[in-house]
Amino acid sequence: EGDPGYVLPEDLAKLTKQQKDWFNPTRYIFTLEAPSLHNFTMSHYIRHLTPIVRPLVRLNYSFRRLFDFHADFRDFVNSSSTLYMSVFKKLKDPKSTYSLAEGDFMNFVFGMNHRMHRDLIGGEKTADEICLYKTFRSAKTAVEQFEATLRAEPLPSWFWIFHVLAACLTVIAIVEVLRWFSILR
Repeated sequence: EGDPGYVLPEDLAKLTKQQKDWFNPTRYIFTLEAPSLHNFTMSHYIRHLTPIVRPLVRLNYSFRRLFDFHADFRDFVNSSSTLYMSVFKKLKDPKSTYSLAEGDFMNFVFGMNHRMHRDLIGGEKTADEICLYKTFRSAKTAVEQFEATLRAEPLPSWFWIFHVLAACLTVIAIVEVLRWFSILR
């Protein structure tokens, strides 16, 4: 809590100095599966969950959007193994000089990382309302508010009627068994 998310400088020169690892094509985001979140709208109890449906669907969409873009990023990075390997090797030495193709490749990698972090993951100041930062906080707030309003439903009257009836029948059964064995007369 209190984390503002990604607050990136507007000046591209500052950003490139601050985020040098965004040029690296080996960066990887490990995806996750959230079947509960993904299948949430198929619940039989959806009508009871109305207040949290929209925030959770938006959160799921934010995850999907990030992972889909990352898959495109990985496809691009892996599409040219020679560029990938030459850039990867040269990144280890800060004094390396890059060919025009390597520079273009690295700039595209940086741009895609920039989009992932600024737009898709985002932060407080991100303009996109469906960035992961904002949808997560919105969903978390909605779920907390929903949980605060949860109350146990009272049991229906027929439930109590049948339980009292069952208790009476149990007492009668015990009395009859005791009479059978001549313990009670």
